[in-house]
Amino acid sequence: MDSQSLISLEFFATLNPGTFNALAGRAFQREIHTGYNLVIEGMSAEACYFVLSGQLRVSRMNRDGRIQILARLGAGEPVNVISLLKEDRINHASVESLTDSTVLVLLANDFDDFLSQYPDFSTALLRNLAKRMAKTTSLAANLSLYTVRSRLAQFLIDLAERPQYAGGWTQDEIAAHIGTVRDVVGRLLREFESQGLIERDRQRIILLDYEALMSEAQNYDV
Repeated sequence: MDSQSLISLEFFATLNPGTFNALAGRAFQREIHTGYNLVIEGMSAEACYFVLSGQLRVSRMNRDGRIQILARLGAGEPVNVISLLKEDRINHASVESLTDSTVLVLLANDFDDFLSQYPDFSTALLRNLAKRMAKTTSLAANLSLYTVRSRLAQFLIDLAERPQYAGGWTQDEIAAHIGTVRDVVGRLLREFESQGLIERDRQRIILLDYEALMSEAQNYDV
């Protein structure tokens, strides 16, 4: 990827020219294939990454082997930053490539140098982490306050508003993301479809009644 394409991505666009050039000089690109485990939870964190193209999935596993989908990351998003900021530097989540992807790799020692020498790099990371923290807080609130039906409706609305992440979600992935099981997701999708709220075309879900779904999404678990 050339410098002009790189700087067009949100994270890099905020960097000063000197910082951008230093990062472009010390980081290196890596091509990864669909299904590749870029980061494995519990292993030592050796680098952070920046998605240049493709989609990655971030997940964690509990003691019972149940997987929680934390996020899907696309072009311009930093990956595995929290692990490098932790004192033990152990990967706090796993990251898998959902498509053939390209990432920019910044090794741990170089990451430390950039934190100490380039304030705008640190600021860009803080802003990105704050945005993710807000999403995580919302996810935690949704799990405790809203019904599974409401969480599914909100999930479908979020996908419609972010079409770059809309394709390829299996019912198992949806279930892991909203904190339930596959059978419940399947039943609720059938209900939404029979009520005329959505239409399904293989793994694509088309919203037919946005207002009704919004109403479903706002129902508290009472």
